[in-house]
Amino acid sequence: MRYTCCPDGTWERAAARPAPALRPGVVGYRGFRFDLARARRRLELPDFMTTLVILFGQRLSVWEAAGPGRATRSTYSSVYAGMQSRARLGEHDGRLSGVEVVIAPWAAYTLFRTPMNALANQLVEPADLLGRRFRGLDERLGLCPDWAARFTLLDTTLTSWLQDGPHGSAEVLWAWQRLNRTAGRIPVHALARECGWSERHLERRFEQQLGLLPKAAARVLRLRSAVGLLSQGHNGAAAASLAGYSDQGHLSREFKGMTGWTLSRFARTRALAHSGPAEVDRGERRPTSLVLPD
Repeated sequence: MRYTCCPDGTWERAAARPAPALRPGVVGYRGFRFDLARARRRLELPDFMTTLVILFGQRLSVWEAAGPGRATRSTYSSVYAGMQSRARLGEHDGRLSGVEVVIAPWAAYTLFRTPMNALANQLVEPADLLGRRFRGLDERLGLCPDWAARFTLLDTTLTSWLQDGPHGSAEVLWAWQRLNRTAGRIPVHALARECGWSERHLERRFEQQLGLLPKAAARVLRLRSAVGLLSQGHNGAAAASLAGYSDQGHLSREFKGMTGWTLSRFARTRALAHSGPAEVDRGERRPTSLVLPD
């Protein structure tokens, strides 16, 4: 387990790998506590993962950063986010504590026993999704004496959820892995041919078990790849080419359409200092989040 905290006690973070029985589908745990003097707002880029955020008594407001739903805010006591193809903004009043579970979509299909296309580009209260299986979990986690105990409780709980859930097909898992390895640069017709299915059959099963259609998932992966390349020092033209875009303008349009931000504004804001911990991304060398300036 990794643990960091602010000397003045205004924030702390903890991270751990789930139990071996849960990996690789359950990717990681990230605990957090904020006790800040002002509100905190964060932009979340679309990612190839899903997230379960369990809060300990506070509430979080979330809305779309781009697209038709950007003016609509919803507030959650805890929240599950299926696969997203658009960025979202989240905000709290400065006091927030809880734990985030990062889950591959094929594992979420088993854990939550729900077609993932019903949850794509959606946020839901876990209690509405899981019913009695979730009841009281937030309270039990909040009462644990430390982060290690919380992560152990999550291991036990998620392992029990896995036992009776439906299992996705090997072909869909293979297609998900293939898209991941190519960072979304393999055409859907080639993916279907290698899988041994028709393109339409692959689309139906992929969407049901993962959430997005293969083409939409590939679009998310290309954006994620390009942002990662830019963060590693590649210029815009090189990042666009390596990530599979026709040119830098194509990358810029895609980024603006999916996030509501320009790439230059995103890069400038990432470089700014802010209250709270600096490490906000879910993966090493994979920018997924942006804390907005105070």
